[in-house]
Amino acid sequence: MKTVRTDYLVIGAGLIGSSVTMALARLLTEDGCSDRVTLVDLDFSGEWSSSELNAGGVRATWSQKINLLTSKLSIEYFAKHASRVGYRDCGYLWLHRPETWKTALAAREMHVANGWPVEVLDVPAIRKKVPFIDKTDDLAGALFAPRDGLVNPNGLKEHYREEALRANATFFDGVWVTQSEASPRSEAHSPTGANTLNVRAFQFSSKLPSEAKKTLLTTNPETLGDEHGEWICFEAKTVINCAGAWAPHLAKILGYACPSEPVRRQISLFHARDLDMTAYGMIVDPSGVYFHPEAIYGLAGFATPGEPAGFHFDYDGERFFEEHLWPALYERSTAFESLKHVSGWAGLYENSPDHHAIVGRAVGTRANVFEAHSFSGHGAMQSYAVGVALAELMVKGRYEALDLTELSADRFQKGRALANESWVI
Repeated sequence: MKTVRTDYLVIGAGLIGSSVTMALARLLTEDGCSDRVTLVDLDFSGEWSSSELNAGGVRATWSQKINLLTSKLSIEYFAKHASRVGYRDCGYLWLHRPETWKTALAAREMHVANGWPVEVLDVPAIRKKVPFIDKTDDLAGALFAPRDGLVNPNGLKEHYREEALRANATFFDGVWVTQSEASPRSEAHSPTGANTLNVRAFQFSSKLPSEAKKTLLTTNPETLGDEHGEWICFEAKTVINCAGAWAPHLAKILGYACPSEPVRRQISLFHARDLDMTAYGMIVDPSGVYFHPEAIYGLAGFATPGEPAGFHFDYDGERFFEEHLWPALYERSTAFESLKHVSGWAGLYENSPDHHAIVGRAVGTRANVFEAHSFSGHGAMQSYAVGVALAELMVKGRYEALDLTELSADRFQKGRALANESWVI
């Protein structure tokens, strides 16, 4: 069996894992440290990953301060690299009915107090800003955050990876992790008494077909059959679980428990005749349906109530669009009364019990295991800040740029789960 020794092994090469790898490699290089950073994943293209199957929205408008600050730091970075990552500050428009308006205004005060501009619009102002929103009898007002916007998730992920490679990180594609075993490390190397981890994985010798990847990712086998490739043992001083929707499965392999679960979310593309939406950003309807322009089409999504947990990737097609999206769109604009369903897809959210991310040292293992996952759909918009913060915690032993202590998984064991993040769409 091939052996690869590394100081930091990041498992999961989506937006979060790629960001953590970039931040780690950069920080170690800046400190003149020769520690090695390795990033592994089954599929670097991310065909079935949440990083590829998302709507591309980035916002700092949240009901909870920790999410606002994490997104704010990330979006400020996106703005500095806008041409590379496809960031557009086209804004988020949040439409509200009377029953949620007071709470929305209170959240807006928190946004502004923390340096994130949010405008208050009455109904005439809504119709002036977005003329095609012409069915407004049920609305009390709206919040518009001009620095919220859209990003190209693939472009952002590639940016993180390019920067990570520039800082001497190493990548292993086609890798499926199957088991791990802790082995003692000498006291001289580990004053805390932590063990090094031997992570056993199989690296496929050729690119897997789409359906083969899907089967592997939906069944999550702990053993493999007669496959083409080779077994690798990664000997790592520190392992970081960035496996997204597969974080609970990987956590089990690494020897601890994760309380999150994967849940399907669906997105549709539609065509609205004679309506050009390209000048607008994301619009969030009180129904929970969100939509924005996507090339020459409109893109819309909705979190269907009662969606069962599991690795489900089947898109319900025109039925989903007609049952869950079109009625809400119809009630919001005469331009949406005649829409044509074009296509769509399904991806996975990974939801923690309180809909906040889980970031920090893993609970329940003697090895040096850290984690960053369970973003409930907002991983893209928080990816940069999380990478920087977690890298600081691992290398320096403390948070500096942004304190994410309250996102540690031990909040569930200690009975200090955060107030539910209510602005999840």
